[in-house]
Amino acid sequence: MFKSIIRLVVFTIALICFSNLAIAQKKNKKKAKTTISTKKKQVKKTGTKKKKSSSNKKKPISKRPIETTYSIQESKIAKTIDQIVPMTNLTFKNNVIDSIPEKVVNIVSAFRPQLKNLAKIGFINATAVVDTNSVALSYQVPSQNLSFQYQPIALVPRAIKIDSSLKITRSANLKIGMGNYFNQFIQLEGSFVDQKDQQHQLRILNESIAGAHPIQKWNTIGLDYNGRLSMNKSKNLVTQFYVNQSNRYRYGLVPDTTNLPLKNFEQKLTVIGANFSLFNKQISTKPLSYTPILKLNHSHLLNQAKNIAIDLNSPIQYKLNNNIKLHADFNLSYNQYLPTNKPSVQNTIIQLDPSFEINKAQFQLNLGIRPTLANGEFALYPKLEITKKLKDTNYVLHAGWLTSITNNQLIQLMGQNHWISAPSNLPISSIERKYFDIQVTVNKRLNYGFNMALNDYRELPFFNQTKLLNNPIQEGLKFDVIFEKRAIAIELNGDLRYQFSDKLLWKNHFKYIQFNLIRENTQAWGILPFEFNSQLNWVYNKKIQFDGSGQFWTGAKTSAGLGNAYQLNNTFVLNAGMQYAISNHWTFWGKGENLLNQQYQRWANYPSLGVQFIAGVQYKFRK
Repeated sequence: MFKSIIRLVVFTIALICFSNLAIAQKKNKKKAKTTISTKKKQVKKTGTKKKKSSSNKKKPISKRPIETTYSIQESKIAKTIDQIVPMTNLTFKNNVIDSIPEKVVNIVSAFRPQLKNLAKIGFINATAVVDTNSVALSYQVPSQNLSFQYQPIALVPRAIKIDSSLKITRSANLKIGMGNYFNQFIQLEGSFVDQKDQQHQLRILNESIAGAHPIQKWNTIGLDYNGRLSMNKSKNLVTQFYVNQSNRYRYGLVPDTTNLPLKNFEQKLTVIGANFSLFNKQISTKPLSYTPILKLNHSHLLNQAKNIAIDLNSPIQYKLNNNIKLHADFNLSYNQYLPTNKPSVQNTIIQLDPSFEINKAQFQLNLGIRPTLANGEFALYPKLEITKKLKDTNYVLHAGWLTSITNNQLIQLMGQNHWISAPSNLPISSIERKYFDIQVTVNKRLNYGFNMALNDYRELPFFNQTKLLNNPIQEGLKFDVIFEKRAIAIELNGDLRYQFSDKLLWKNHFKYIQFNLIRENTQAWGILPFEFNSQLNWVYNKKIQFDGSGQFWTGAKTSAGLGNAYQLNNTFVLNAGMQYAISNHWTFWGKGENLLNQQYQRWANYPSLGVQFIAGVQYKFRK
């Protein structure tokens, strides 16, 4: 009995002890939970990541790792940090709040970004963290795409359509000037647009000058009309009519004391002509296109010769696709030459120019033949033109093999030398060129080019002094036109263009020719071996403009009356001009020629004038 009572007491005491331990453990667990809840509330207040939001819409989560800072006071619960935040990167720093130090935990989350409803992350509303980092992207641009060679297409004149309220239907300009050497200049220009938008332009010019020599005189008068007439809705006809008369006196080797009448030395040339061209008003989308051009010309060298010329050029093109074109050009030239007291000469040239053109990226090929019938004689000439842009460079190469036929005219010969006597014959000339050309575009301001050609001439005109000793005294010095049967020469050409700004432009060109073969003549009479031309244009402002030019050449070969050959002196000529707009209607202009006062002779025994100045005004009429 006693043993039973002792067992009951021990069991009761053990039960009470275990009950007290269980109650104590429950209280400790409850206290720990309360502390953790309190700390979570502090985290919500002090956290830098999440903010409350009333929006429940889905938003994308940023791809940046999320960094969250928790402030936890020192306590026993800090031992359970690893259980609360099981993250790998933990950084602690001290924050001072009310002088009580705290530890801050920086947690960097590493996870794969994916779209989630932000309202469901942590069961609280939050906003997406904006990624402020910029993404650096690198591009590798091929050097050939850094700049492009400008290759212009064939230009066709177009009529500018101006608003009717702003259109100037009538305008006229009157330009007059006077200078030394009795230089007088007058020019009248007018333009008119009719009710059918057809344009008409007319120009009348008269200029005269007299040098120190009694018969060193020159005057010209001319009339020129240009019109753009509408044939139908798609075609326009461009017309030109011109009349020009220039009168010079052959003063070469004529003594100052001559008493002979001026008619003995008169060199008067009268030219009358007309040109017609048919073209489309707009760019045609049809595969077949043609633009015929007709030229009529009549020239008369007083008391020496007359010349009538008709030229028809009809380019025909058929476009197969964007890369292939077929050409079938047709050329007809008729020339009737009538020298005084000599048999007349008639030259006829009929030429076809079939070829095909291939255009691809940075490559162009034009290959064909030129069957030609000249005065009944048939010949077949090759045509080869190649254009290639080098890869990754700004170099464009051109090469070709061409033969050109020229039906010589009196006006062309007079344009080269004003003091010729009318030749007894005008043969057909030809030139076969094998050339190589390179063009370089350095940048948008600078570009230059170089050309080298091997020229094979037939019937090339030379100009040499007439060998009659008594001729200059009675009629003035004349030059004979000598047609060389065959000559071969190397020709070099170069160009340089620099655009300093939108208002300042500088252009240069040189030409060098060296004859390696001359079959009949001993020298290339009258041909300049080297020429260099430079031009500068400067628009200073809206009112003032300047221009300047310089020419340098080496003297041509010539021979005296007894046939002794010699070379003329080298020459450099400097010219300049300017314009100043006084008002909308009045403009002052002036120019100077041979400013260095060079006593040069382009043609032997025909000395030039010294420094020449001329200035005047221009008045604009507009309605």
